[in-house]
Amino acid sequence: MSRLIAVWGPTGAPGRTTVAINLAAELAEQGQRVLLIDADSYGGAIAPMLGLVDEAAGFAAVCRLAESDQLTIAEIERLSHQMNTGVHNMSLLSGIVRPDRWPELSAERVRKVIGVVRENFDAIVVDVGFNLETDEEITSDLFAPRRNASTLTVLKHADCIVEVASADALGIARFIRAHDVLVEEFPESLRVIVLNKVRSGLDARGSAQAASTLSRFAGLHEVHELVADDKAMTSSYAAGRPLSSSAKNSKLRKQFQKLAGLFSQETGVTAVKQGRFHRKRLSA
Repeated sequence: MSRLIAVWGPTGAPGRTTVAINLAAELAEQGQRVLLIDADSYGGAIAPMLGLVDEAAGFAAVCRLAESDQLTIAEIERLSHQMNTGVHNMSLLSGIVRPDRWPELSAERVRKVIGVVRENFDAIVVDVGFNLETDEEITSDLFAPRRNASTLTVLKHADCIVEVASADALGIARFIRAHDVLVEEFPESLRVIVLNKVRSGLDARGSAQAASTLSRFAGLHEVHELVADDKAMTSSYAAGRPLSSSAKNSKLRKQFQKLAGLFSQETGVTAVKQGRFHRKRLSA
């Protein structure tokens, strides 16, 4: 059964795009057929991070085809990039390159795309925008496009939401406020909490305080940590490849492997529902 995994985080660049790319890559390295989608209506970041110069915006293109019921797996393959993840490959539908193209990502279009890709991929990882507001337009106009429609539609249909928080005081404060809104909007969603950019050594105390704050003020007791590995990420950016290809022996890459293990074909969403995914830390 296919799994739709939404990667979300609050404003302030907590690292949701980095998590989405590397989570998708590790799922592909497991041998799964993976589709990575950039559905951020405020501007796609996946393609630039992977060194792709893409003016076509693959996700917007498949959305237009879906509206006219012409979307097929052949069209998805034509419009997607094939990215090497080390041993295997994954497919990528790039995001919009200009923020003013957000009306192309309507709720109905996105819903239809999800229906098609579920039938053709083992795992679909979607990088969504930060904004969860639903009242940004005149509410009396039911047919007006919604800026956050793509994000809200993906979150509504996701089998699991990976929530990304930056491991610093401002990042934690932003995350807790936005997390409360997310829970209100999608109270039944399954969640995996990721504390990103965790510093070691002298900053270990700060990391412990971040985890403690999430536990005390948000009731999030199971937090998966990803270390801040500047060297590995620099290699990834320079090569335009995920860590599984550019820094396969790094500690950060090994942590992503363990994170992907929560969504392996053997465990899948059933393991998440049963709570068997809980691990205190993703130590390498």
